[in-house]
Amino acid sequence: MKRKSSSSQRRSSSDAKQGLVLGAGLSHEIASWNFEMNTAGSRLRYDDIAWNVIDAYGTYYFGDSMPMQIKFGARYGMQYGESPMLDDDITKGGYMAMTWADEGGNVLGYQTGHALSVGTSKGGSQMGFNAAFGLTDFFSWGRTKITPSFGYRYLQYKLTTEQNYGVAIDVFESTGNHIGYVTCISGYLGEIQCDPFLLFYSSDGQVSITGHEIDTNGNISSIIGLPQISGFNTIGVDTAGTYYYEQSGKSHEYTTTWAGPYIALDAEYVIDSGNIISGGIELGLPVYTSEGDQPYRYDWAHPKSVEDTGSLGDAIHLGLNANWKTSITDSTMLTLGFTFDYYKVSGATAKTYLNGSYYTELYNEYYDLYEAGVDANGNPLSDYTMNLLADQLDTIEAYSAAGWTLESSSEIESIYKSMGIRIGFEVK
Repeated sequence: MKRKSSSSQRRSSSDAKQGLVLGAGLSHEIASWNFEMNTAGSRLRYDDIAWNVIDAYGTYYFGDSMPMQIKFGARYGMQYGESPMLDDDITKGGYMAMTWADEGGNVLGYQTGHALSVGTSKGGSQMGFNAAFGLTDFFSWGRTKITPSFGYRYLQYKLTTEQNYGVAIDVFESTGNHIGYVTCISGYLGEIQCDPFLLFYSSDGQVSITGHEIDTNGNISSIIGLPQISGFNTIGVDTAGTYYYEQSGKSHEYTTTWAGPYIALDAEYVIDSGNIISGGIELGLPVYTSEGDQPYRYDWAHPKSVEDTGSLGDAIHLGLNANWKTSITDSTMLTLGFTFDYYKVSGATAKTYLNGSYYTELYNEYYDLYEAGVDANGNPLSDYTMNLLADQLDTIEAYSAAGWTLESSSEIESIYKSMGIRIGFEVK
């Protein structure tokens, strides 16, 4: 009995994981990234992103007398091919453009914008690293050994969009005070149809918003009517924010980072002396940061137009992996595996950086017009126009006081998902 016990103890010592294990691999991943703005009514989606990723890692096992380990790894990836980007300012209701009121201050309705564009994403890149400390084979279940660990993971990816094509339509949503005209009507089975916002200018500086005329019986005209206002001489029509656009150059560029602590459980099942199945689950609390540039937005600053940030606890990360390892030599194993990652942040803060030069120039133009009180033809400005100019001046002054930065808390929800297959090798 003593001899058998001694032999068993020697086998246990010799089978203990000890020393340095190095590995590297190549993965092909399919991913998607999208974020939504809760109050701004905007969504941005990058779908079917393909990555080719190379990675390397090392694990140092302290041995039987100290069943602990230190693990570290790094990865770098390049976007493969092209993928679509969708900039959606329609699905969540669009965005507020302007509030319209009559000269008595009664709100007539709201001019809201609705835009949708589709672009091509290519040439993106990603990089990351992680480091962890674990208790080697701390738990066991039959022939399965389980290692708990905690560590820090960093992932950053950069996505760029070119060849962006879109349409923008502004509509007028009446409050009911705009008697005589409507621009949104109900169609078959409750379908809502809205005509583009039209603004008619008169020779004396007056403006009129028109739409489908309603007669005394409540019938709605099928055509948009011209202003029927006494003394109103129409000299121009403005379609406001309704147009088609093409952006052949870089229209969007975002660099997004998820970085923070995590805990993990890794399991290993030894089939025989030459084959092992392993798998792991990881739960993390990364801090989210995303910086974006939209060069065609002349009213925004560049190269950083927007910045979204979350705090520790705002985001989660779920990572899964499974691997099959088979021996090539006594010290080398071939590995085949599967990976899945899910990142999500809720309630992140959104910042928009404005172009101070653009708004300062606009302010000076409005101020000169307000001080003069007349238009380019020398005609006195209406009370409505003067009040509108005053509101615009107050708004720009507020932008300046805020350092040309607009901030909205609890505004961003962002999700990144990826799934991949991996082939690599591991050397003891």
